[in-house]
Amino acid sequence: MSPRNVQFNQEDIVDAAFQIVKANGWAGFSVQAVGKAIKASTMPIYSHFANSRELEDAVCLKALELLKVRMPVERTGDLWIDLAINYVRFAIEEPFLYRCMWDGRNIELMREMGKDLNKFVSDSLADYPLFAGLSVVQRDMIKYARTFFVQRLADWLNKDSSYISATGIDVDTFIMMTSKALFEGYLLQFEGGEGSSGNRKMDIDQSRLRHSACR
Repeated sequence: MSPRNVQFNQEDIVDAAFQIVKANGWAGFSVQAVGKAIKASTMPIYSHFANSRELEDAVCLKALELLKVRMPVERTGDLWIDLAINYVRFAIEEPFLYRCMWDGRNIELMREMGKDLNKFVSDSLADYPLFAGLSVVQRDMIKYARTFFVQRLADWLNKDSSYISATGIDVDTFIMMTSKALFEGYLLQFEGGEGSSGNRKMDIDQSRLRHSACR
């Protein structure tokens, strides 16, 4: 290997590939394009990656880490709602990265990333006060329902970022109010059926959620 090639480590190569995909998606990606970005031949790339698919996977994983950094950023003061807003914003603001993560080019990797992200969200909400007192099943029902809503909304807005705003509805407010409606709707059903959480009261939790939705 020439001295010129030695200077490029795996992180340099992934960073260059990541920037290409971030700007242009997979359409702009190739091993040759990455080599051009780092001003080298393809030799240092293939010294770290067996093939282009391995480099593609590394780009997806780097995108996932960026998403996990952005998701907890405070926007409303309510972490559960902020996680959803920031996920959807990522789909809008980083359209190519969002697509590269979930386009199914590597189904197994996509599944693993989904599991990783679900664990990240669950760990982030481990001490979330509005879920206190709910059973595991009740908590999961609320979380899954909200996840399905957020995932579908992110997919839509990734393709057309004005899908909601064109109607005059603010996307962040839409997410806050829908999250609130899901939470309160499920809680009413839990309290009214055999799966009731007993003497759990909604007053304090609802006031906090209303406060978050109005900020």
